[in-house]
Amino acid sequence: MQTENEKKRFQEDIHYLVDSLKTRRFWRTIILMALGCLGASLAVNGILVENRFFDGGFNGISLVIFYLTGWPPLGVIYFLLNIPVFLICWREMSLKFIFVSMVGVVFFSTSLYLTRNVRLQIDEPMLAAILAGIIIGGSIGVFVRFGGSSGGLEMVALLLKKKLSIPMGNTFLVANAIPLSGALLIYDLNTALYTGIFMFVESVVLEKVQTGFSQRKTVFIISNKPDLIAEEVMKRLDRGVTFIHASGGWTHNEHHMIYTVINMSELGRLKELMFRHDPEAFIAISNTAEVIGNRFLTWEDEGYTPIDKGVARFATSEGKNG
Repeated sequence: MQTENEKKRFQEDIHYLVDSLKTRRFWRTIILMALGCLGASLAVNGILVENRFFDGGFNGISLVIFYLTGWPPLGVIYFLLNIPVFLICWREMSLKFIFVSMVGVVFFSTSLYLTRNVRLQIDEPMLAAILAGIIIGGSIGVFVRFGGSSGGLEMVALLLKKKLSIPMGNTFLVANAIPLSGALLIYDLNTALYTGIFMFVESVVLEKVQTGFSQRKTVFIISNKPDLIAEEVMKRLDRGVTFIHASGGWTHNEHHMIYTVINMSELGRLKELMFRHDPEAFIAISNTAEVIGNRFLTWEDEGYTPIDKGVARFATSEGKNG
């Protein structure tokens, strides 16, 4: 029975991959992966290698090996490190994710090899670390946002989470500690600190590119004047609201809780109108990574087209971050 389920899943994966090949989003992702890998490779060889900085993940492990041995070329090391990962993971993840990751590995490995002689002369190590973080984080974030992948640590983290229930964050933490330790042991504390600064900038830029620079805020409001507050939000902020039925855990009083999503620039105006109309209201505000819907991003903004709807039913959890 398990064999039949695996066969059915494999057939669905093939169908999903073939249908994906017909979409503009897929080829847009491939093009962005090629450009992103080239940009990241220029910064790796031109800045990281030139300054003997390290990186996280498989790229960082590749740099440790390269600095210790000097051979083979960095791109070859990265490619070889990914081979056992694909051999282990190919049956555990969606075929589309494996295919896209393989393309990403080939792109990145080839780009690293072709740009191996590129050097960017930056005299100040701090500026070099910041610039490298901006370039690499931005280059990778562009294609990751649209479902791209360059293989490596992400696949290992997904597999360990699926098989051993090890949180992905723990895997990333351990893997990122390797190059930082290597920087400290192979070189000195300054190199490790500059590497840490680079990795911090890289992660911030990567997150910003993935989620967008316009920060959204999710707001929950419990007020004794829900209709008035909702009307003011719609009229003054031009934002939609949703009423959610709620009841107090202590008083058991029934409420209409207001749910809305606003931009960061609108938060001050929302607080002002809340203070004016119901200063006793309870308000919970949280960051929202991304919003797709009316008055925010559309599916077309995210790179989806109507033809993509026909293949979406085959999507798997591995492909979401692919």
